[in-house]
Amino acid sequence: MKQKLKWKVEKYGKNIIEIGRLDPSSKICSSCGNIKHDLKLSDRIYHCNVCGLTIDRDLNATKNIRKIGVIKVGSVRSEYTPVEIATSGLYGCSERQRSLQ
Repeated sequence: MKQKLKWKVEKYGKNIIEIGRLDPSSKICSSCGNIKHDLKLSDRIYHCNVCGLTIDRDLNATKNIRKIGVIKVGSVRSEYTPVEIATSGLYGCSERQRSLQ
């Protein structure tokens, strides 16, 4: 499957950017970057206790995966601005570090 996907995107001049299987894409708030450590697999709706965002869990993960890909590529060709990406919390900053900023 992976090889077929690579062939297809190369055919159209695109690239595949892989992210780690253990990246917590579902647990990160796509709006403020807060990490919800107690999110269970059975939770289908993501609700952020910090900024109040309520969103489908899969849609939240999709937005985070895209942000991670943009960071890995180093270019922004989307609706996200550099400020949104830099402050999204996807650089591994802990909540304690963010509160000190």
